[in-house]
Amino acid sequence: MTPDRAAQIQAIAATLAPELDPARDYPALAAQAKRWHADRPMDGLRVLCGTPLFLNTLAQYAALLEAGAELAVVYSDELGYDPAIPAFLDGIGVATCHGAEEAAASGPFDAVLDCSALNRDIPVRLGYCELTRSGVHIYETNPPDKPVFAADSGRIKSIETVLGTGDGCLRGLRHIGADPAGKTVLLFGHGRVGRGIEYALTRAGATVRIVDPAQGRVFTPALLDGVSIVISATGIRDALAPYAQLLLDSGALLVNMGAGDEFGEDVPPERVVNEKRPVNFMLAEPTSTRYIDPTLALYNAGIIELLRGTAKSGILMPAAHVEDFILADVRAAGVINAEIDAMGL
Repeated sequence: MTPDRAAQIQAIAATLAPELDPARDYPALAAQAKRWHADRPMDGLRVLCGTPLFLNTLAQYAALLEAGAELAVVYSDELGYDPAIPAFLDGIGVATCHGAEEAAASGPFDAVLDCSALNRDIPVRLGYCELTRSGVHIYETNPPDKPVFAADSGRIKSIETVLGTGDGCLRGLRHIGADPAGKTVLLFGHGRVGRGIEYALTRAGATVRIVDPAQGRVFTPALLDGVSIVISATGIRDALAPYAQLLLDSGALLVNMGAGDEFGEDVPPERVVNEKRPVNFMLAEPTSTRYIDPTLALYNAGIIELLRGTAKSGILMPAAHVEDFILADVRAAGVINAEIDAMGL
């Protein structure tokens, strides 16, 4: 390991130490970093990482650096970020890029860890890893000539999307003074994210109405009667656009929990909490680290799968043995075992 990379990892560890305990908060990434310190499976690879940029993302970067990756980080206004983190990374010598255009100019890259497909046009040698459902949908609609490892499609992602996103949505609402207790919430989307939000808000005392055409639960204007909060969690851009005027006229608090704009251009950004960015991205820790840790470890592991070269293009699904390996690290810590047992993982 070069002295510079060692110094970067030490600086990250020192920054995380006051806030996060590796054994409790990010056991999968900590175990991954320890193994990769010895194996260095990404030695010499140029990796661009587009994970939303917050304090807890640093544990992911430490694992990539331990693996030997030459790391660059891209952040965007669309997803939001903690402005202290790019400044910190610049200070320790990790390259940062504000937006995909700036990132493309700093290439070439061997692999791109993408989020919401914002960096899909950046050329790569090996392929892409995509973190979100909306991003996988974009890659499926406009497939590149390289493989795309769909971290979102693994069963591990349920820990983040069900437990973590539901918890983050509730904390975000409380952060802005919109505690859902005793209120009626209209929730669009009842996949993993939607189920997690329903679970968290119902436990907090809200009444939740669901719209999900795939489940036969279609929207009607009457569903807005008495609704205080409308939350979009479909994973599809512009999914709520057909109802824009009704939503605006309702007077309800509008909240997006998707990675992209699900309300559409007829709903002004200022009419939606956090200007259409996910409400939990207003928090210093948008998703509690213990819930996002397994997903970020799987996301990192996607690069190893790309290195295997088994797919030339198309969507690459996480293999069961890769997820089992990461889950074993999580279970060894024991912090969220009861919750993941309840989910059947």
